[in-house]
Amino acid sequence: MITQLHETIVAHLQSRLPSLQVCAYPDLQARVQLPLLVIELSEFEPGDDPGTGQLALIATMQARLILDPTSPDAELHIRQLAARVGAEIHRAMNFGLPITPARIRQIGPDGFSRAELDGYLIWLIEWVHELDIGEIEDLTLPAISPTQIAWGFEPDVGIGHADQYEVIRLP
Repeated sequence: MITQLHETIVAHLQSRLPSLQVCAYPDLQARVQLPLLVIELSEFEPGDDPGTGQLALIATMQARLILDPTSPDAELHIRQLAARVGAEIHRAMNFGLPITPARIRQIGPDGFSRAELDGYLIWLIEWVHELDIGEIEDLTLPAISPTQIAWGFEPDVGIGHADQYEVIRLP
């Protein structure tokens, strides 16, 4: 459900707002095309228990609209685009998924964006959906197989004490 939620929101907003590049969790160290709309699920809160054995969660979604501040009329354009994004999220309601309709919480300047985004104009569109989680999709993590554990005793730990550690080799 979580992957599907992200993919569906990104696809819907990209189709309805073709002048924006829309994505979830981009590599902000790489070059990105502006204007950019970044979709993130920022937190879960407990929802109303449906009594079905599923976990009810209120998902807070955030869209950060990022513009070049040197583009003509950037201050006006970011406000117009943010309002348009908010209206589209409101119109989409539940994006065709088994979740509650979107409830917009805020649209405004983002005062807490990442350091990688300093120097850009950024507005935040935040909304919530309630959803029920049953089966969780498989999450494949990279296999990490430790080969040894280094064991140290206080106060002889940290840099400069590595030669005093007891090494336990794993099979």
